[in-house]
Amino acid sequence: MELEGVVDLHLHTAPDVRQRSVDDLGVARAAVERRMAGVLLKNHLLPTADRAALVRLHLPGAPIYGGVVLNASVGGLNPQAVEAAVAFGGRAVWLPTYSAGNHLRHEHGAPDARGSDDGIAMLDARGHISAALGAVLEVVAARDLLLCTGHISAAEVMAVVPAARALGVRRILVQHCEHSVTGLSLDQQRTLAAQGAFLERVFAQPADGRYTRNAPANAAAIRALSAESTVVASDLGQPENPTWPDGLAEYMTELAGAGIGEPELDVMCRRNPALLLGLDG
Repeated sequence: MELEGVVDLHLHTAPDVRQRSVDDLGVARAAVERRMAGVLLKNHLLPTADRAALVRLHLPGAPIYGGVVLNASVGGLNPQAVEAAVAFGGRAVWLPTYSAGNHLRHEHGAPDARGSDDGIAMLDARGHISAALGAVLEVVAARDLLLCTGHISAAEVMAVVPAARALGVRRILVQHCEHSVTGLSLDQQRTLAAQGAFLERVFAQPADGRYTRNAPANAAAIRALSAESTVVASDLGQPENPTWPDGLAEYMTELAGAGIGEPELDVMCRRNPALLLGLDG
């Protein structure tokens, strides 16, 4: 499958604390060679905005972008971390992943998400977004950044998306819709799409130490909810999975084989992610 004009909003690269199958410069060279329109680098522990800036310095014109994941390693829900990422040219902010209370409960059985020892919660005791999250969303709105929901729970996503929209956040990507760590039903996804959020469909999800490919489930969800609200992203970089960018092309081919047409793939792989990353002109 051709990758010309494709934008991948979810790629893990080296250097990282865990092994990755591709590094920042390798991604940049491949993106230029394949004539891709954009790649968004993600790291769970440290910002990628400065790394992307360094890549563009050494390979002018490379469509490589970064941001910051608001895990404990950068101070959690920290508006200053967001502003710093913006200063380096960052375009995306991820809500907590490994530090999310929901992630810790799902992966490690942490009993509660409200205390700092048990992860970062998005909601207060009344079920409203926390003051710390509100401060972050205000910066995201003011800087017109892409907000990605990370590994927060379905209940948190359902509260955060309308609150973010009310604060002026225009670009929202709901991540890992098909993963049990998020557990969003199709009805919930339909509601989120009606609120203006986009729904991410990635190549595979970890299960029992292995990765299960998502193409059949994702194709069914796309048919149920339409391509208009969908973004196809790779979430690759793990040695256990196919190496990027061939893995991304393979994923697109699998979706086509599952009955997703070229016009729909163009919307999900090019138009929608370009819009979210601010590459649409």
